[in-house]
Amino acid sequence: MSIAPVVKRVVVQTTQERAFDLFTKHLGAWWPLKSHSIGEDKATTVELEGAVGGRIVEYGEDGPLGYWGTVSDWDPPNSLSFTWHPGSDPKQAGSITVSFTPLDDGTAVELVHSGWERRPDGAEAREGYNTGWDYVLDFYVSHSR
Repeated sequence: MSIAPVVKRVVVQTTQERAFDLFTKHLGAWWPLKSHSIGEDKATTVELEGAVGGRIVEYGEDGPLGYWGTVSDWDPPNSLSFTWHPGSDPKQAGSITVSFTPLDDGTAVELVHSGWERRPDGAEAREGYNTGWDYVLDFYVSHSR
């Protein structure tokens, strides 16, 4: 059974290059770790290693707390793709593609999260992420100002 992807689109009032860098190089500056992480209160930052094969790693004071995914496509400042499995089995990873499109007054950022079929709780997880991505991307938009 196919499960529709979650698709989210926000507009940030900045250049395409800065929007891409904020999402990738500065992920730890805006991601809401206290509520959306593996370690929650123990989490101190998250980093995305910017290259194909790079990992998305959540850190605590004593080092890595967990791996969230692996970069599968890297095309700055246009797009990136990565697997997504924070705190779960990489075999059940979803796929995320984030695209950055320049506009006259900023940059459109579109996130497409698919691959729900790989999870035993795919339909339920999709519903949680459908609202979760809104919450997370609000932090991204706020930080871009």
